[in-house]
Amino acid sequence: MVLVIDASNIRSGGGLTHLIGILKYYDIKYGFNKIIVYSNQKTLDNLPEKTWLVKKSHKLLNKSFIWSFYFQIFIFSKLVKTKDKASIVFAPGGTFLGNFSPFVTMSRNMLPFEFNEAFRFKKWKVRIRFISLFFTQVFSYKRANGMIFLTEYAKKIVSKRIRKLMFNSVIIPHGIDESFSCKPRKQLKINDYSLNKPYKFLYVSVVNAYKHQWIVAEAILKLKEAGYPVCLELIGPSSPESIERLNKIIKSDRNKNNVINYIGSVSNNELSNHYISADAFVFASSCENLPNILIEAMTSGLPIASSNMGPMPEVLSEGGLYFNPLDIDSIYYCLKKIILEPKTREFIANKAYKKANTYTWKDCSSNTFNYIKKINNKFYEN
Repeated sequence: MVLVIDASNIRSGGGLTHLIGILKYYDIKYGFNKIIVYSNQKTLDNLPEKTWLVKKSHKLLNKSFIWSFYFQIFIFSKLVKTKDKASIVFAPGGTFLGNFSPFVTMSRNMLPFEFNEAFRFKKWKVRIRFISLFFTQVFSYKRANGMIFLTEYAKKIVSKRIRKLMFNSVIIPHGIDESFSCKPRKQLKINDYSLNKPYKFLYVSVVNAYKHQWIVAEAILKLKEAGYPVCLELIGPSSPESIERLNKIIKSDRNKNNVINYIGSVSNNELSNHYISADAFVFASSCENLPNILIEAMTSGLPIASSNMGPMPEVLSEGGLYFNPLDIDSIYYCLKKIILEPKTREFIANKAYKKANTYTWKDCSSNTFNYIKKINNKFYEN
């Protein structure tokens, strides 16, 4: 059997990490003797070299996303039917506008389905993009022969819009990057920290409308003003709109001692050092499908203070303390509990680390391809 993966809209981030992860651990015992991946050349260059893996590109796939959609609608299906002799198509990017059957797709982005979150973005072009994604993804999901969700939360939200998905879907979470793995360390009392050696909170994520870094920064400054030796390190790329909100706090008189530090983007090798040097992790997103960054923090052995919205309680479970990411006081009291209770820190860090070990790329790969094979067999039996 031949499986074709439509990765025409996968270029970076979690989508690329997922594609690399499942292909790295694929085994032909899962049922397909050949896997063909269509994508842009940069994505293909990042994929592993395997005897059963064929990488194909097209001039349109190396242009903008609009041209990728054109390729998907008018060229892709004919190619995989006639030239590749595909048995089934997997579209992990979420949107599949071709006319090939059977196909399996995946829910990756919750912003098109949570309008209140999408409308945190002020620019109308961004809002229109999410509205467009809503319609293209609903169109794709309704026609799909199989559907993969990353969390129960995502399945619940999307299935409210598309009832059909309750019956032909499965939940398969992503794996984690093992390079961040570090056993939980001994937890010190807050009295062991000082102004020269403050208790460091780390928040790794893109600075964006639904990530609320500026609210976390306000809570940290409130802790500092209450006399606690704390600081916050923020790492990740940024959108112009959101970094402006964060910079107002960073450049304010309240932050004259550099309690809040924004590092920007760093490489994975550098990032692991920041995890090692941190004392706790904060995650304040209000909209996620499966937060890969949160899982990375879980495997880093750090105690975690997390948003109580979206799938975060499902993913983190007993491995964290929770706050309302829209409320400065809620974050303040949560972080205060973290710094004042070393035994609580030790408990949640160990719980998170133990649960993180259940998120593996090997399991994700086997579960994904076995599910695709099941959908393939069911289609041709009928």
